[in-house]
Amino acid sequence: MRIALLADGSLGHVRRWGDWFAGRGHEVLLLSFQDVSQCPFPALRLRRPLPTDLLGYAAAAPAARRLLRRFRPDLVNAIYAGGYGLLGALCGARPLVVTAIGSDMLVDYPSSAVHRVQIRFALSRADMVTTDAAVLTRAVVGAGVPPAKVLEAVMGIDEQVFHPPEGPREGLVIASTRNLYPVYDVKTLIDAIDDRSWPAAATTIVCGDGPERAALESQAAASARGASVTFAGRLAPEEIASVLRRSSVYVSTSLSDSTSVSLLEAMASGAVPVVSDIEADREWIRDGENGLLFPAGDAAALAAAVARAAADAAFASRAGEENLGLVRRRGLWSDNMARVEAAFAALAAGGVSG
Repeated sequence: MRIALLADGSLGHVRRWGDWFAGRGHEVLLLSFQDVSQCPFPALRLRRPLPTDLLGYAAAAPAARRLLRRFRPDLVNAIYAGGYGLLGALCGARPLVVTAIGSDMLVDYPSSAVHRVQIRFALSRADMVTTDAAVLTRAVVGAGVPPAKVLEAVMGIDEQVFHPPEGPREGLVIASTRNLYPVYDVKTLIDAIDDRSWPAAATTIVCGDGPERAALESQAAASARGASVTFAGRLAPEEIASVLRRSSVYVSTSLSDSTSVSLLEAMASGAVPVVSDIEADREWIRDGENGLLFPAGDAAALAAAVARAAADAAFASRAGEENLGLVRRRGLWSDNMARVEAAFAALAAGGVSG
């Protein structure tokens, strides 16, 4: 197949997505407004003629249309239901697949009428919509997409990289591997470290980067337990896997999410998940059975949950075994992307979508 991607080329999950198809022998071209340097497959950077997001995407449609006509794709895949979905729809691309990734439908869509109009327009022009969580599927169906047009497939993890340690863990390490943006609310984790319930012997490793890093580092430095917190920055997948294999507990403080690949990585590595009680996390974690849930933004509840997870070795062992099996059944990258590839091939060949 010849697959044209319309997406943010600076994002790791976009490059991973496109690289899957390129690695399977398909011809891939990425068109992006963002940085495409060192992209592992052919990519072109689009110029945004007008500065605002909405007008910028719309004004770029003629140029994108010319590039698509030159490439002659069998299928166009816009990743993000908002801006890039709008661009794909304005280009008249067919067949068009819109990939919803979470914040487009769960944050942008309910936030304003402008977002709702452009997202509904993009979804109405899509021949297929892919999602990676039941909560996201419900959102796109609620926005008017027929269920038969929706393919739900978790992006998943590479089990060759993310797996449990061969031996016992040494010490008590708490890991957070979310990027440092407001939606991930890592401030609540730093607040929890000062709570009296937090395990005194714990070492906390915060992986990831983002605009809140400096403020979070300052917050941790001012904490009485700040010396126990390490900010590791943005790490390669193999480095994240190494951190998770050392960790007894994984923490996610996200305020909104689709299926979190970071959570699946932790589950596959055997760290006990302590995660926000939000709908997407409840799809994977049953409180007290294979992990613990806490009210989003509640630092005291988070500290108590971490202490409980760290103190119960039997619970940790049971959760680790169950979570590894769960990820192997539902959360493997290669299995789920093979489903996406088959659906794309059927659509490109004129088959039934969804």
